[in-house]
Amino acid sequence: MRSIRTAVFLLLMTGQFALAQTGYYFPKASKLDPAIPTPEKFLGYAIGTHYTRHDQIVAYFRELAKTSNRVHVQTIGKTYEEREQIVVTFTAPENYSRLEEIRKEHLTSIDPSKPVLDSKAPVVVMLGYSVHGNEGSCGEVSMLAGYYLAAAQDDEANQWLKEAVIFIDPSLNPDGRDRAANWFNSYKSFPAVADPLDKEHMEAWPNGRTNHYFADLNRDWLNLVHVESRNRVDFFHQWYPNVQIDFHEMGPNATYYFEPTPKRHESPIIPQFLYDENAVFAKYHAKALDEIGSLYFTKENFDNLSPIYGSTYPKFYGSLAATFEEAGSGGIVKETTNGQLTFSFTIRNHLATSFSSLKAAIAEKNNLFKIQKDLFKYGLEQAKANPAKAYIFGDSRDESLTQKFLGLLLQHRIQVYDVAATTSVEGKNFEKGKAYIVPAEQPNFLVIHSLFEEIALKDSLFYDNTGWSVIHAYGLQYAKIKTSGFTKGAPVTATVAAQGGIDGGKSSYAYLLSYTDYNAGKALYQLLSKNIMVKTAFKPFTAAIGNEKKSYGYGTLVVPVAGQSLSADSLYAQLQKVALTCQVRFTAASTGFSAAGVDLGSNNIKTVRKPEVALAFGQGITASEAGQVWFLLNQQLGMPVVKLDLQYFRQASLKKYTTIVLPAGNYNTWDKSVIDKLKAWVADGGTLITFQTATAWAIQNELVKEKLVESDEKVASTKNTERLEFVSKQDVEGSKRINGAIFQADIDITHPIAFGLNDRKLFINKNGPTLLQKSTDKYATVAQYTDKPFINGYASKQNISKVSNSAAIILSTISNGRVVLFADDPTYRSYWLGTTRLFFNSILFANLVEGGGIAGAEEENK
Repeated sequence: MRSIRTAVFLLLMTGQFALAQTGYYFPKASKLDPAIPTPEKFLGYAIGTHYTRHDQIVAYFRELAKTSNRVHVQTIGKTYEEREQIVVTFTAPENYSRLEEIRKEHLTSIDPSKPVLDSKAPVVVMLGYSVHGNEGSCGEVSMLAGYYLAAAQDDEANQWLKEAVIFIDPSLNPDGRDRAANWFNSYKSFPAVADPLDKEHMEAWPNGRTNHYFADLNRDWLNLVHVESRNRVDFFHQWYPNVQIDFHEMGPNATYYFEPTPKRHESPIIPQFLYDENAVFAKYHAKALDEIGSLYFTKENFDNLSPIYGSTYPKFYGSLAATFEEAGSGGIVKETTNGQLTFSFTIRNHLATSFSSLKAAIAEKNNLFKIQKDLFKYGLEQAKANPAKAYIFGDSRDESLTQKFLGLLLQHRIQVYDVAATTSVEGKNFEKGKAYIVPAEQPNFLVIHSLFEEIALKDSLFYDNTGWSVIHAYGLQYAKIKTSGFTKGAPVTATVAAQGGIDGGKSSYAYLLSYTDYNAGKALYQLLSKNIMVKTAFKPFTAAIGNEKKSYGYGTLVVPVAGQSLSADSLYAQLQKVALTCQVRFTAASTGFSAAGVDLGSNNIKTVRKPEVALAFGQGITASEAGQVWFLLNQQLGMPVVKLDLQYFRQASLKKYTTIVLPAGNYNTWDKSVIDKLKAWVADGGTLITFQTATAWAIQNELVKEKLVESDEKVASTKNTERLEFVSKQDVEGSKRINGAIFQADIDITHPIAFGLNDRKLFINKNGPTLLQKSTDKYATVAQYTDKPFINGYASKQNISKVSNSAAIILSTISNGRVVLFADDPTYRSYWLGTTRLFFNSILFANLVEGGGIAGAEEENK
């Protein structure tokens, strides 16, 4: 393999590579239509010598569509940075002329009652490239594969086009792709430099792996947080491909990986016959790589159990889905333990397996048709055997979150029904018109299981999230119906936007808004942005509204008419706008005298200040967490956030910010002067919010007087160090990690950080080692893990024991300031909404809390 790489490198350096490209990438004598432009002819450079921008990739496919009747381009959406998402269809003209007929016929595969597709039906294949934007070979491969499918005239290529509908998504992450391409192109040298320490190979923070908001789109297939994912999954459900391949890159010192994955990394709910088919396909991939002399491995690594991945989500719908991983050069050429690795070599390997996937799909298509049908039959069988016969969810107090979850189910094409009548299940009330039922017995049960059920995994070697049941992430009220005699209402096909407005018309006294709705925080910030005075209730009350009495809980927003900077009419008009935009309902109150509880003029109803938020950003910060905060404040609250690079904290004036957020990361570049500056800012009234390792850093640097639970390494004595077999290292050390398991905590719902919650049971995604001791201030531990906290995923007994009864959230007061310590990441992947709302509350309400009580309590006692 080293000799092949070296030969390619020499060609690159001598400028002869463009002439040799056809023979290198397509080693067999291929008859190629000269009327179809090669990528290098269109782009003006040889593939493998430059990183191609996304717009150039799109332009090339459009050129192919102009010159070949085998190629058709469609737009499926746009990214945050306004880059076009496309899918390119390759098939014989006679297939394309009846493409909609083929699609409808193919959709019978997901109906267990319909027969298996006839062998004459085309197999459907999706080849997806560059979901991680800096895995650069993938996007280049898409153009070469597209060129070959457009230009090849031999019998094999004609057979592929006749017997298949082939889709290429050339760049699943356009924004990240261009961020990476700009980096590599900016720092490449002439001649190329192979030293791994050269700046070309040292991509800077946050690098191009992720999208605009630094989200890993390969973890978003189930959660569908981001626009790119929603567009892509919508296309997936139009076709349900028989084969879906996800192309990636890994570390430069590796070789090439293709499935099957290790048995221990397979999903416990996916039938074995689907994984077995990966072993059948593996023979085709092995042959293709053997022919070009490339080393590879299988069955050793990579998770393949969760529907969060692009190589696993399609499995839940009967697709033969797989991950391909190529050692990445991260530039034009790089020194590795396997010799010099060239960009062109990485491209060639992925191209070979792109073609082997097509060969396998054609040869095995009858089996693929049967597998897809059997998967949905299997889903029905599992549903019938499942203890829960249906799932009911929804909360009339939180219509926004209810509709958000409903929308997610519908995007996954799950059958949902209205609740026929108001009912109580497991002691929870589900109101007709505000709640929904999901019967277990439906072909998509495996996805339903992933959204609602808990799985305790036994293996410790997963490298990513092991607990992903989304209902826990949302923190939405739900229950399992264990009897089959449940009644369902009408089928639901779309979400229903709540009708925002003001009940009771214009008030001359005040307006009230319950804080239990997920959008209430958004409404609060929008009002504050309009310089409208808003108060929040630290104690519940019952208001007299007309001839009725209405109960309001902790956090209720009170907008008085008196004291505002705008007239009563203008206030009413602004409230109407906010109500409509945020889809919430205010209620007009005519008196401040409550029927029960505190009155509206009580000191227990506190004025909320408008927050000005700075977010720690830059090298050393965990980019994903910083991106999540940025995304959620922008997209949910509509709040601008100042992204403040770590290196600027020294000279920046912090006085303008009410809140500073420190995501997980390494803050060791901050010397004593910066730490003292931050301490002074907190003491002067600022609110500091920390996640995970930033929480540990804050404690270690004495910004607060809280304590960490000591690690095993500190507790253990070196004299008693255990001696273990070297081969067991991966298993032993892997068991020490907590990779996104779900734990349960008890949260104080009277605390301002918990405003809006109705249930003390809080589900937290614990994905890091930070463990907090309970605060010595008996009012400061906002949330504490329960005695038996483990719910879902994988965690060792030792880790569960350590998490048990530790603190999850602490609000510590320092002079006039506050520090909110999260042991974990409350914004996890932007879909853990049950804890995200606590993060929002930390920004909006933490400054109203004093040690041992509430700000202003002294005045009330005078």
